[in-house]
Amino acid sequence: MKRTAELSDGLSPERRRRLVQVLFIFVNLALVETHLPGPLWLAVGGIFWLALVGITVAGSGLVCGTMCWIGAIQDIFEPFARPRIRLDARFGRAVVLALLLLWMPLGWLVMPELAAHDVTPIDLNLAWERHAFQFGLAALAATSVMFLGKRGLCRYLCPFNSVVAQIRKLVPRKTPRAVASSIACPPHSGGCSGCSRIAVTSATHERLSLI
Repeated sequence: MKRTAELSDGLSPERRRRLVQVLFIFVNLALVETHLPGPLWLAVGGIFWLALVGITVAGSGLVCGTMCWIGAIQDIFEPFARPRIRLDARFGRAVVLALLLLWMPLGWLVMPELAAHDVTPIDLNLAWERHAFQFGLAALAATSVMFLGKRGLCRYLCPFNSVVAQIRKLVPRKTPRAVASSIACPPHSGGCSGCSRIAVTSATHERLSLI
C-alpha cells in the first residue's frame, strides 16, 4: 500500500516543493537581471506583485512557501540555522519596504535617461556577470540562517506578509478554521512574518498551495 504522502509520480509533497523552489532559484539567479527598469516593466512588475499579494491574501502559502527564492535558499541551509541575533521586526520590515518603493523613483531622479527605456529584465543569454546583486543576495540569505535562525530574513526584514496582513484587515473574508490554524505562527518575541510556518514540511502546506 502506497503512502498517502506520495504523489502519482513517486515524489512526496516536500520533494516536489523543493524541486519547484530550485527552479525559482535558477530563474532568479540565471535569468532575471537586476537593473533599473523603465515605466513598462515597472507596470508589469507592479501587476505581478499585486497578483502575488492577492494569492496570499486568499489564504495560499504558495508564494512564501514555494515561489520565494530567498526563502528557498534559507530552507536549503536550514540545518545550519542558529538564532543568535534578534532584530526589531517592525523596524526592519518598514525600512526594507521603504527601500523597495523608493529605489526606482530615486534612481530615475539621479539618472533620468533610465526612465525612458524598456529593456527587458530577462537575460536569456545567461550573462552571469550581470547578476552580481542576485548572487550577493543569495549568499546573504544562505549565511543569514547562521545568525538570524530559520527564515530569519523573512521574519525580520521581509515586508511581504506585513502588507498581506494589512490588506486582509481591509478585505474581510471567511477563512476556514483549518487554514487559519495552519497559517498562524506560534508567538515569539521576534514577531513572526507568517511564512516560516507556511513553509513547513507537511501535507498541510500542499493543501494550502492548492487553495
